[in-house]
Amino acid sequence: MPREHQRYQERPSRLDGAVVWTLDAPPGPQGPARSVLPDGCMDLIWSAGRLVVAGPDTHAFQVDPRDRAPRAAIRFPPGTAPVLLGVPANELRDHRVELADLWSRTAVRELTGRVDRAADPATALEDFALALAAET
Repeated sequence: MPREHQRYQERPSRLDGAVVWTLDAPPGPQGPARSVLPDGCMDLIWSAGRLVVAGPDTHAFQVDPRDRAPRAAIRFPPGTAPVLLGVPANELRDHRVELADLWSRTAVRELTGRVDRAADPATALEDFALALAAET
């Protein structure tokens, strides 16, 4: 996708096998719809004050080009997110689910506030994932 429409960046996470990514869509004309190809992974995505779990996809997911909110996320390697988040991957296959539908609203509100206030939301999500991994 042309840089003037969206800027996607990723880096290896400090959590073994995971990737941290961000997506920024600057003001201006919308680009075309973008497909996210299936990779067998699950992501924890922060956008517009919401936390969403993207389950493993079996087909391409279409990103709405009108949704221009910045995103930060951690993509867990296959088999990791179900252990850390406590939800079987097959229950989330081909779905995007609010974390508040899977966890207590209090816990999600606390985490969302922490990520919202962070200077770098992607690093805040990564720190959260590392803390979960340390508990398992």
